[in-house]
Amino acid sequence: MCVDVSGNATDDLTFDAEQLRTKYHVQAADGEWGEHPNYPMKEWRAEVDGKRTRVGYWDWVVTKLRPAVNEGDKSHVLAAAEKKEYEELETEDPGNQGS
Repeated sequence: MCVDVSGNATDDLTFDAEQLRTKYHVQAADGEWGEHPNYPMKEWRAEVDGKRTRVGYWDWVVTKLRPAVNEGDKSHVLAAAEKKEYEELETEDPGNQGS
C-alpha cells in the first residue's frame, strides 16, 4: 500500500502505526521525529509518565484514531488495545499508587 503523504489526517483512520509513522516522518523537519497533528507526543508522554499506557507513540495514535464505542449509549471509551493495557496496569498497580 502506498502511504498518502499529503497531510490529510482523515485518511489516517485506515492506516496502521507503521504507515502513520512513515507518513508523518516524511513531513517532519530534518532530524525531527514525525508527529500526528491531532495527537502531540507530549500528550503520549503524559500517558506514559502517568502509567496509563505502555504502547509506542504510533500505536497510541492508532488507539486515539479508532476509539471503541460503548454498547448502548455510544460514548467513546478507550480503544481495545489501550483498554487491555490499562487493565493490566491496574492489576499490577491498583489506583496507580506506584507513581
